[in-house]
Amino acid sequence: MRCAILGGAGFLGRHIGRAMASEGAEVWSVDRSLSAAGSAPWLAGEVQADCFDLPSWWDVVGGADVIVHLASSTVPATASEDPIQDVQTNLVGTLRLLQELRKKAARPKLLFASSGGAVYGRPQYVPLCEAHPTMPMGAYGATKLAIEHHLRIEEAQHGLPCRILRLSNPYGEWQQPHGVQGVIAVFAHRALNAQPLDVWGDGSVVRDFVYAADVGYAFAAAARHEGETRIFNIGGGAGHSVNDIVHTLEQLLGHAVERRVFPARAFDPPVNVLDIQRAQNELFWKPTMAFEDGVAKSVEWLRTVA
Repeated sequence: MRCAILGGAGFLGRHIGRAMASEGAEVWSVDRSLSAAGSAPWLAGEVQADCFDLPSWWDVVGGADVIVHLASSTVPATASEDPIQDVQTNLVGTLRLLQELRKKAARPKLLFASSGGAVYGRPQYVPLCEAHPTMPMGAYGATKLAIEHHLRIEEAQHGLPCRILRLSNPYGEWQQPHGVQGVIAVFAHRALNAQPLDVWGDGSVVRDFVYAADVGYAFAAAARHEGETRIFNIGGGAGHSVNDIVHTLEQLLGHAVERRVFPARAFDPPVNVLDIQRAQNELFWKPTMAFEDGVAKSVEWLRTVA
């Protein structure tokens, strides 16, 4: 099986590529950036290209049996700041990719990384199963959901097999701590550098965190999947609060960590946890990394790159 990962040089792309390769796939990364020399030994090769421009990379990788679609130019904050750019780049770009794939005699299976928080919106019940209403509260979730719908249409009308993985909050090695996403990486980096952690409200907000290596194996399982189901929640199986993250870091570092407390944000639901039973039953996948152990691995990796 030849697998092309769109966004393969990034945080999740590395974990997914390593998981795919460990199960025997020939893995190629397609990205605007190249991995540092020797940092991704599991790759068969890399192509520096626009992920959405299929002709620029398809023949170089020799075609693909599976495409992992991680390509995205935005995160929730940046999508809300410029929703037009979000749609033009990510939604229109995906549609360009799908149109080019129609020309292929043998269509690959496309695995799309959607968002288990953003597409559902404010939870009506917890944990959120795949049947929960989808009412995005921001541009990022709206675009992710629109792509999901276009994939459904593409399979129905043009026979492109696809699977949609709605991810909770991945964390782990290779997650950069300087962005606006990834609270565990951001908090761990700041704690390691004796900087205060910004906490909104009393720290009781609960989110679902999933170790990125487990996400990698979820994609490998989806690549093998032959059933009728198309959408799967991929999460950690439990919720952890902001206070849990801080306490875990203090336990690992052996000292208290300073907090800067700000007023609670009205748009933050108090709890958001995914129901992952469908993935367990149909993909035969479940997370294996305990939260505390995953945070410890994140801290150790950040020590090496500090």
